[in-house]
Amino acid sequence: MQLASAELLQRLKPLFRENFEKFGELGAAVSVWQNGKPIIELCGGFRDARREHPWMSDTLVLVWSATKGIGSACLLHAVQEHKINLDRPVAEFWPEFAQAGKEKITIAQLLSHQAGLCALDRRVDVLDYDAVIGALEVQKPLWPSGTAHGYHARTFGFLLWPRCTFQRLAKHPNRSSFTPISLRPARWRARHSRPLTD
Repeated sequence: MQLASAELLQRLKPLFRENFEKFGELGAAVSVWQNGKPIIELCGGFRDARREHPWMSDTLVLVWSATKGIGSACLLHAVQEHKINLDRPVAEFWPEFAQAGKEKITIAQLLSHQAGLCALDRRVDVLDYDAVIGALEVQKPLWPSGTAHGYHARTFGFLLWPRCTFQRLAKHPNRSSFTPISLRPARWRARHSRPLTD
C-alpha cells in the first residue's frame, strides 16, 4: 500500500494543529515513514512548561506506558519460548525478589498489575537501575498479591526485566521479536540528552 504524502499531510496537519489549539497539547511530533523514508514530519509547541524552548524534530521524549505492551510481549515471548507457566512465582527466576511477603507473587500477577508494587516505599533515583531493583527486592507489597489491582506506572518495566534468567528487554526484541517479521529497531543519537526540570 502506497501512501500519498501530500494528501496525508493535508489531512494530518489540521488534526495536529487542533491538538494544540483545542486540546491544550504542550508539544508533540509525528513522523510517518514508508519504505524506509520519512514522508511526513511534523513538530510543534514547546518542550517545557514555561514555553521557552520550542519542540524540535529531535526533542527526546519519555514514552512511559507505551513500552508496557512491548515489554509484556517480549516477556510473554520468552515465557512461551521456554514453556514457562504464568502461574509460577517470580522468585523462581529472580531469587532476591522472595523477600518481605513476595515469595508467592506470580508472573501473571505481575503482568496484570496485581503484585502490590505500584510505587516504591523509599526515594530512589529512577535512573539508577540497580537501586530501583534493590528497592523492589526488599519492599513489602502494598496489598496482598492477587487481591487488588493498582497500575504499576513506574515500576512495571523494572519488574518485567530484573536480575532473572530472561534477557534484558534491550537485547530480547532484536533477537526474537523484531527479526521474524523483518522489523529493524530504529536507533537515534540523542542531541538533547539533559532532561528538562520545568
